[in-house]
Amino acid sequence: MCRFLLYKGKSSVLIADLLTRPAHSIINQSFDSRLRIDTRRPLNGDGFGVGWYQSEHDESPCIFTSTLPAWNNVNLTRLAEKIKSPLVFAHVRATTTGLASEANCHPWQYGNLMWMHNGNISGFDQIRRKLLATLADEVFNFVQGTTDSECAFALFLNQLENPESPYHTPEELKEAMLQMIALLNKWTREVGVTEPSLMNFAVTDGRTVICTRYISSATQEAASLYFSSGTRFESYKPGHYRMIKSDKREDIVVVASEPLTFEQADWITIPTNTLVVITPRFNVLLYPIKDENYNPQDRHQPVDLSCVYNFKK
Repeated sequence: MCRFLLYKGKSSVLIADLLTRPAHSIINQSFDSRLRIDTRRPLNGDGFGVGWYQSEHDESPCIFTSTLPAWNNVNLTRLAEKIKSPLVFAHVRATTTGLASEANCHPWQYGNLMWMHNGNISGFDQIRRKLLATLADEVFNFVQGTTDSECAFALFLNQLENPESPYHTPEELKEAMLQMIALLNKWTREVGVTEPSLMNFAVTDGRTVICTRYISSATQEAASLYFSSGTRFESYKPGHYRMIKSDKREDIVVVASEPLTFEQADWITIPTNTLVVITPRFNVLLYPIKDENYNPQDRHQPVDLSCVYNFKK
């Protein structure tokens, strides 16, 4: 089960403060994932990727990917100590579909849009042909790899009126995400797939961020996802970070498959089958995904992180 994180801030962050320095950074999660559903494969060693925008006015992101394990790539460590960005996507991969190749590493870019996925689309091999057949030519030609995740991105792009537009409203991105999920559910249901799909997606145009914590089941819990927000994300001793909240401002939002810090109060569990919108003005909006898998009577309670991370009282 892959792990991802994203950062959106009014000021730029040194990427090392997200990727390498925290004691439970995403690099550590690549070999020490503690909240994953699939415990049979404990390592996320099938490649990684980092994407970032140089500024809030950057027209397209820069993306660095590799098929090496994230914990064993010296270039990632070097870059992380030098690059600052106000919007960062990072992903460590454990393959479900597709070979270990750079074409299959997250995140992907189309124009100013960037995308990543944690999970799998069950029965993807049975719906892949139908999915690709629905795509506009320019979106079809965009697909270079063999993963369900990249094809889901292409399907998302196909829901946008103009995927090459330099600007998309939060509502437009939100609706495209919901339409994409609905189509995937419809097609897998039509071919008789009964195993639920795990669809934790994240997409940004450099201004708005949309992400989901979703499973195509009304009774099971989706793959873990948390968010933290505040005014400063800083280290108070080596390896230990905390989110500082002052003046009730929201200048920083971090979303992660697993918390990066050992401060329990910093992190809020995103409920299963929820869509999150982080607006250009840093409003964090949570919407229940009210489809056939919505169950208002089964809103899962937050995980007690003290049991997972052995917090010192």
